Amino acid sequence: MSNPFQIEAWSEYGVGMAILLGRIAFRCTQVGMKWEGDDYFTILAVVFFTAELSMLEVIGRKGSITGMSDEIALTLTEQQKADIVYGSKCLLAGWIVYTTLIWCLKACMLFFYGRLTFNLQQKRMVKITGGICIAAYVSTIIVFLTHCHPLPRLWQVYPYPGDDCALNISKYLALVVTNVTTDLMILYIPLPLLWKVQIPLTRKLLFGFWLCTGIFIMIATILRCVICLQDVSQINVGTIWSIRETFVGIIAVNLPVLKPMLSAATNKLSSAAKLSSDQSHSAGMRDSMRLSHVDRYGKKRTVHDITAADNSSEERIMQQNEERRASSTRHSGEQDGMGGIKVTKTYNVQSA
Repeated sequence: MSNPFQIEAWSEYGVGMAILLGRIAFRCTQVGMKWEGDDYFTILAVVFFTAELSMLEVIGRKGSITGMSDEIALTLTEQQKADIVYGSKCLLAGWIVYTTLIWCLKACMLFFYGRLTFNLQQKRMVKITGGICIAAYVSTIIVFLTHCHPLPRLWQVYPYPGDDCALNISKYLALVVTNVTTDLMILYIPLPLLWKVQIPLTRKLLFGFWLCTGIFIMIATILRCVICLQDVSQINVGTIWSIRETFVGIIAVNLPVLKPMLSAATNKLSSAAKLSSDQSHSAGMRDSMRLSHVDRYGKKRTVHDITAADNSSEERIMQQNEERRASSTRHSGEQDGMGGIKVTKTYNVQSA
């Protein structure tokens, strides 16, 4: 059964992988296979992000020597000891994978800055920061592999190998120093550009919020170190903070590259919504005009019907009047023929 830490970790993995793969697909549509350095490091980030979650899953199931003591070791079965040895080896691999993933994201940012600051004064700062990041990564990996000597003591169950081997104290301290230092240098690079460039205040605030993700990553690194060194039983809390750190790092690194795609998608959605609204408005106008035409046509037809009815009434009235006049004439004729006075004139013609 999955615990809340596993659910959060794999949820963030799913979103992070969608961002990474979306960035790769978008870059392929933009430049084809003419990739820059940050594109290749994005491929590595996909590989190491998957490996990080896989290592953490194995460690959660098998266990490790973190928090081990001689008393606990003596109560374990041989199978349990074998599982802890395997889990401890995966723990060392997990440290290396996690650190490599963080530095791949740093490399993505530096290559991206290199394109932004081409022929500018900050180009030199990008190169200096890149060199320091390489040295910091090599130094951190060396600490991981040498702080507990000989190396098999990192998965020694019994006898107890010592606090530095079992609690990874040197790993936490080395990672905090190198990770926070390089993050500060990467954050400093764009600040002069943001100060000088003439852009709206809202966009400057947006860039400032984007830079704050780097501050969150540094806080997550320090917080993880403090939690794990203070109480070894809080190893799960420290582990989930490492996932949160890489998850926010993936968002911060890929957001500037994906911004044109997100802006285009937003514009298309806005245009589609506006077109749909215009079509609905036009359809409403057509329906309104159609209803008005029907009303006018119906009104005209009603007037025509009423006029026709009036004309027919008038025709009937005129017909009745003509019938009355004809009847009256016939009646008068009958009266003249029966008892009327008839006047005649007689002319006598004589010859001269």
